[in-house]
Amino acid sequence: MDGDADGYLRFLVERDGEPDLGRRTLARREAFFADLAAEPLRATTPVERAAYLRNVNRRRPEDGLDARTLWLLATAQANQAERFGVGLAELYGLVTSEGDPVRLHVTLQEVYHTRILADVLALFDLPIRHRPPAIGMRAVAHFMVRTPERWHLPLVGAGEMAGCVMFRTLRDRGLELFARDTKIAGRIRRLFDEILGDELGHVGFIASQLGPRGRALMRGLYRLLAVPLAAQVPALVALLGRHELRRRFRADLRPDLMAAELPGLAYVAASP
Repeated sequence: MDGDADGYLRFLVERDGEPDLGRRTLARREAFFADLAAEPLRATTPVERAAYLRNVNRRRPEDGLDARTLWLLATAQANQAERFGVGLAELYGLVTSEGDPVRLHVTLQEVYHTRILADVLALFDLPIRHRPPAIGMRAVAHFMVRTPERWHLPLVGAGEMAGCVMFRTLRDRGLELFARDTKIAGRIRRLFDEILGDELGHVGFIASQLGPRGRALMRGLYRLLAVPLAAQVPALVALLGRHELRRRFRADLRPDLMAAELPGLAYVAASP
């Protein structure tokens, strides 16, 4: 399947349905949310609502927060950088209905990721707050948007690889923390799997656009930058601890094996 970018586009059309940039929708993603709305859930596991609200707008969480609160804060922060990057790309006119169809699907997927994370927090009756990411991530986003694609594509790919690890980590920790509330755990898995499937597809598509040297650079940038990128989500650092953060984000990433665990949700066009 290496280099199968055409296959990835066919997969996107089948999985996402018709894209509508004006409404910022994908037809089959709307159906997904309609299914969720037909079965509303609210968590029974108690969480520290006041602590979450005190910290959701802070760059760094206060000391002494419990693991569930840190997980909720990390979930709220997880998509800030990508949401900021998508907004910049739209502002600079890089995404149009008449342009690259893969870019259009990917852009709209990122819009849905913010909505999905908001739905995770809504399970606990908590709001999501939209704010720009840390200054380092803002600088990276500007570099990606304002330079030719051949310059920044390996860096974008490395960031997407880090995103795969982040969302898998948040999914798995959420399942652990709320395991006793089986319906909520199932919903957490379903929501995070939607994002993870997309992120794996982004990694594979970017790899399919690069030659051997570009993929090697993408892997090298991932090894170099994954931990610093993850550290831009301070609640995740506090949740995992620095040793565990380094262990997870320095491990080899196999998108093809991860995609095999998400049938129908992920298509890896090429290995990075």
